[in-house]
Amino acid sequence: MTDSGTTLPFSTKFLYGFGSIAYGIKDNAFAYFLLFVYVQVFGLAPDLAGLAILIMLIFDAISDPLIGYISDNTKSRWGRRHPFIYGSIIPVSLTFFLIWDPPTAASDQVLFWYLLVMGIGIRTTITLYEIPSTALGPELTQDYVERSSLIAFRAWFGWWGGLTMWNLLWVFVVYSSANGTQDARYIPETWVAYGIGCSIVMAIAILVTGLGTHKHIPHLHIPYDAEADSKRTQVKTVLKDIWLTLNVSRNYRILFIAYIVCKAASGLFTNLTLFFYSYYWELEPSDILTIGLSLFLAPVLGLKLAPMCSGLFGKRNTAIGFFAASMVMENALILLRVLDLLPSNDSPLILACVLACHFAAVACIIVAGTAVGSMVFDTVEEVETATNKRMEGTLLAARSFAEKCMAGAGAFSAGLILSFAAWPEDAKPGLVSQATLDTVGIYTVIASTALWLLGLFFISKVRENKETHAERLSGLAAKGAQ
Repeated sequence: MTDSGTTLPFSTKFLYGFGSIAYGIKDNAFAYFLLFVYVQVFGLAPDLAGLAILIMLIFDAISDPLIGYISDNTKSRWGRRHPFIYGSIIPVSLTFFLIWDPPTAASDQVLFWYLLVMGIGIRTTITLYEIPSTALGPELTQDYVERSSLIAFRAWFGWWGGLTMWNLLWVFVVYSSANGTQDARYIPETWVAYGIGCSIVMAIAILVTGLGTHKHIPHLHIPYDAEADSKRTQVKTVLKDIWLTLNVSRNYRILFIAYIVCKAASGLFTNLTLFFYSYYWELEPSDILTIGLSLFLAPVLGLKLAPMCSGLFGKRNTAIGFFAASMVMENALILLRVLDLLPSNDSPLILACVLACHFAAVACIIVAGTAVGSMVFDTVEEVETATNKRMEGTLLAARSFAEKCMAGAGAFSAGLILSFAAWPEDAKPGLVSQATLDTVGIYTVIASTALWLLGLFFISKVRENKETHAERLSGLAAKGAQ
């Protein structure tokens, strides 16, 4: 175990977090762009687009824990995690590019199946990287607060990776729109270029983290005895071990459910963000670029606030407080528009209000998500106490699945809301009826608030804290000394 109870060097945190750029790009693309692009650019019906993204979760529910388990039990000269990190580079890049370049003039049926197959491909291949890579975290440190710092670096790079490609896209859209006859956000070629650029950056990010953490392999590798390895090759034993690992910790079960609900709540809003920007607030590409540039500061706040607040108030209270604040920021402005308490979209106050609320909501989600992620890290020792096994990959696989619910369940809910509101085909900004916009706004606020409150209820039931974690570490140390 490397640096089990001391402060980790900056270089370790940096290199551990850097590869999260790849997952951040994928996450940003699926949360903000995928539904909008397939509906408004490629012409797929919103309910079918949402359904395809939801069905992907069924495959994630199988592949995520399986990949985590295999990673936990892999033995190679490159350790448990790095074979997956290196092996994911080409599949991740290829599948991410392909999802943004569907067949031209395809029917709804063809587009549905293409989105579904390519989506399963990218989500499975990114899992090959993300779960083993994230599983290095609990092996790097056992310190309660230091783990918050470690996962904050990962969140910081993830958000900055997604935001960098977001802003480069909108720079391209602003330039192309100013020099062309059509808003470039509605042109398929824009998204093909986006897919190419993102694929290259994702490959570089994964490679850098793989090479940068390679030196830690001798310290992170945890050997298993031959008899146990033989038993784990049996399918029934594998499934039994996965089930036991995911169910032995009460705190983990609660966190898993809470994270799914909270991510679904956040995903509902993010999947509708471009619809709100384009039609509800009628923002120009330059306005969207301004918002995107401002968001670069949000992960910096998260990097500083998450460890500090976790140390002062505890991780559970930090998660509850900041998730609740995000809920308010996400929904307040929509509700004010529905109640006709805001000026018209021509007012410069609209951009300022949207920017401020979106910035605050994102910053709060980063802090709260970091706290929850660190709480999941802490359940590794709880499971180890009960099973005598360290199963970081299996445990973090469920967290990865919950992350994907942001795109899956969120996109499905968003698609249903758009369909229920009778969203027009080939919608144009300024030409969508106010009744349709209000219907989307009202149901978004109701669904989002209900999901957030349910998620906060589950988080409040978590009983892990700094003291109980320290006691568990002492117990494991005493057991190891015997």
